[in-house]
Amino acid sequence: MEIKYIFYFFIGGIVVSLVSYFASHSKGLMAAFFANLPVITFVTFIIIYLESGEKNVILYAKSLLIMLFPWLAYIFSIIILGPKIGIIPSLLLGLTIYFVLSFFIIKFLALKI
Repeated sequence: MEIKYIFYFFIGGIVVSLVSYFASHSKGLMAAFFANLPVITFVTFIIIYLESGEKNVILYAKSLLIMLFPWLAYIFSIIILGPKIGIIPSLLLGLTIYFVLSFFIIKFLALKI
């Protein structure tokens, strides 16, 4: 196993641990800060750049922006539906919305290529 995957694992674990810690102590803003910290994307950008160059980093960054819309739909479903139907059902529905929107975006963009 390559060492870089162990590095990725630890970075991901540290981020998840910080988010869980702050969220469990009613510090939602700090939890959100660590959850959205661009450490993972930063490391990903560096690795993509080193392995395949600038062009693929730019393509990945543009793709992240496109996939932001399904992610926002997921987050808004939790905010809107959480108080009405509960957190677990809203999470499941939000994930479903995310996957459906992502599927259509990927299919639509695949037709343009």
